[in-house]
Amino acid sequence: MLKLRLGHCLCGIAGSSLTLSSLLLPSLSSAADLQPHKAVYDMRLSSAQNGADISDVNGRMVYELSGSVCDGFTVDLRFVVMSVDDEGQETITDLRSTYFEAPDNSQLSFAYKTFIDDFLAEQAQGTAEHQSSKVDVDLSGPDEKKLSFDGSIMFPLQHLHSVIDGAAGGQHFMVSKLYDGSVTGEQLFEATTVVGRKLADPLSQRSDQLSLPNALGDADAWPVSIAYFNLSDGARGERTPDYQLRTVLHENGVSRSMNLNYGVFELEGALVELDLKPMVHVSTCGSSVVLEEEVSAPFAGAIKKEQLR
Repeated sequence: MLKLRLGHCLCGIAGSSLTLSSLLLPSLSSAADLQPHKAVYDMRLSSAQNGADISDVNGRMVYELSGSVCDGFTVDLRFVVMSVDDEGQETITDLRSTYFEAPDNSQLSFAYKTFIDDFLAEQAQGTAEHQSSKVDVDLSGPDEKKLSFDGSIMFPLQHLHSVIDGAAGGQHFMVSKLYDGSVTGEQLFEATTVVGRKLADPLSQRSDQLSLPNALGDADAWPVSIAYFNLSDGARGERTPDYQLRTVLHENGVSRSMNLNYGVFELEGALVELDLKPMVHVSTCGSSVVLEEEVSAPFAGAIKKEQLR
């Protein structure tokens, strides 16, 4: 059965401090300016190892960033894939997530659900709050629980800010602890980020299947690779990542031409739709932005247009 761990894959690129000793939250004046947008990616199987029991995978990912640096950002992610095993049996995995991150990165509220063939296989809901040297988590719902993680820990968009700021500042290697509430809400991840040289042409290295907005050609871009390690599994010694994300990341937070490596198989994603929304800058806080809330899900015969929130 195909098992996807994607709650933070885009938001946390979802969602690294320049060093683990960097304890301060990024200030509004230095953080990257994220541009609200809706991006749709067609996903397909690019490779699978012998014994993976996967003959084909295809699907669609819809990522929507709304809000502003003044009021905080909301991320809605919908990822639906149909996998086929070696015997021809089809399985639909539907991941739905939404989270809100406060403008000062002090608090995170989240909700995740994963359906496998219409069966609710996994869910998490709750809030997380930064304290002076830890993160306190309050899980709600059927698995109500309080947790605490010690150390310097990033939330997803805080992580995204620092990756972009680090890339712009010439940082090529970053490591940080990351909490996003994904899976069951009890996992803490380590994100190891490698940033390549800034692309001379921001629209090069393309696998996109659409004409990109001219504005994206004016936004600096870097090839980025992030490996996500689960720190909550108690593993010692050399570890292997849960998965690895490779993408081209623009300075406004837009990701394109992505690759998701799960070890035994890889998925390739092509950007097929991009809608850039108005950006609210710190100097204009107080202005309003109207954003679309409906997202078209894939496999129209089985899953039609649904509200993510």
